Amino acid sequence: MAHLGDLRSRLDDDRLRRGKQFERICKWFLTNDPLYEHQVRRVWLWDEWPGRWGADAGIDLVVEDREPGLWAVQAKAYDPAYSITKADVDTFLAESSRPEFSYRLLIATTNRLGSTARRTLAAQEKADGLVAAGRS
Repeated sequence: MAHLGDLRSRLDDDRLRRGKQFERICKWFLTNDPLYEHQVRRVWLWDEWPGRWGADAGIDLVVEDREPGLWAVQAKAYDPAYSITKADVDTFLAESSRPEFSYRLLIATTNRLGSTARRTLAAQEKADGLVAAGRS
């Protein structure tokens, strides 16, 4: 079985198109992965979510879980050797701090987090998760 990270090499070279392609892969993953399929009721791309308040400003997907609660999800299609920086997650953290979200999830094609980004994520009041497609 192929890893989610194996798909990165098949994504478009253009950064914007690659990002949109990866968001759709993440939607499929959250809907079909055995770990998530029993937790997740519905997944929307940001532009599909009826509760969106504007253009994409850091939240790429919204998940309705079975509680029901809402998750804010950011999908990052980076080179596996790239280390995610604090600047890479700041907008996501700001946008997802709204009370309607009970959980935040970062899905990335790298398992590298810079020390400041790691510290910032760890200090958040809301629960956060990280799915690193670059890990083995």
